[in-house]
Amino acid sequence: MPISPPFENLLDQPSTELMPLFGRMRSLTDGAGFSGTLPVVWQCSDESQKIKKSLFGYVYDCPVFNLGRVGALIDPTRLISASHHGRDLVILGGSHIGAEKEDGVGYVERVHGKVAPCCGMLHRLMIPYLILYHRASTLVTLFHSPGGLKIEIPYKYLLRKGTDVHDHPHLHLNIERLVEGDALGDASQGKVYRLNPELAKRYQHALSAVTDKPVSIGKILDTSTFYFTKRLNSANHDPVALLEASVFDFLPDVVTSEFPHRRMADINTWRQFHKLAAYLTESFDSGERNIFMLAGLTLDHSIKKNTFIPQFGFWMQEGRALQARYYNATEIIGLLEEQKVYTPTKTFMQYAEIDPL
Repeated sequence: MPISPPFENLLDQPSTELMPLFGRMRSLTDGAGFSGTLPVVWQCSDESQKIKKSLFGYVYDCPVFNLGRVGALIDPTRLISASHHGRDLVILGGSHIGAEKEDGVGYVERVHGKVAPCCGMLHRLMIPYLILYHRASTLVTLFHSPGGLKIEIPYKYLLRKGTDVHDHPHLHLNIERLVEGDALGDASQGKVYRLNPELAKRYQHALSAVTDKPVSIGKILDTSTFYFTKRLNSANHDPVALLEASVFDFLPDVVTSEFPHRRMADINTWRQFHKLAAYLTESFDSGERNIFMLAGLTLDHSIKKNTFIPQFGFWMQEGRALQARYYNATEIIGLLEEQKVYTPTKTFMQYAEIDPL
């Protein structure tokens, strides 16, 4: 069975303000005996993430070390350098989206007043696949006729070979999961089949409204009924290529979501979190370090204000990789809520060693 990301409802938790969140993290790590603690982030190199980064460093009284690249891609090997700058590590990371939602996309207002998709990189990567899915879910149609429900599939999908790989993405239908038996006849754009009984049973409520007038299949074209192909270059270290390769297998899950932009961000965070966790337990020479990692989704309410949704947690004490603990969204939120909110003893200006006039 193919691996699948966590369900959307598990990751869709309430967001929290940054200072209470970082204060709880500080109480947790202090209580666990962290010392010489270096705060580390991996996040998109967007201007909307910079104040969040500064506040994280403020709570830990140390400017943060950066592991991330554009699109919230992580370079785990940068931890080797980070290990020379501190002893114990507290890591914060994940993707971000604009808090204003429209048609499944998150938007934020930039400094020049223009409202734009955010994270823009995730949005640009997603759009070609979203267009292909919307086209297929519109062109494949259903209708009722004597003998039951029928499905008409355009020739463009019937004649497309599933083994074809191109430089641009293509959508392929899992025909056997959509139809039953051989074609019943030809139509203007394709062929007509009986609808697969399993699909008809799974969506019997929605299909009860189908009449003899053809309608688009819409959301009934689910993740089991199609897949994407594209030639991916594993040797290409461009951030866009790396990000696409990371999320490619899960793009059907993204495009069928009611909020595809957020689903893309959540899946990217999930992939990058486990990439870093694997590096920490298998490759990183941690010695006897304590390491705590919190990953989640940042909501950009503006380019200055963020809130954060905790989704994944990792805790390794004294370098004991085999005893490392992993937390899902509800578990890590519960752990953090048990902690008191640490309040920095210095003002932000004192932390930054700025002498006010």
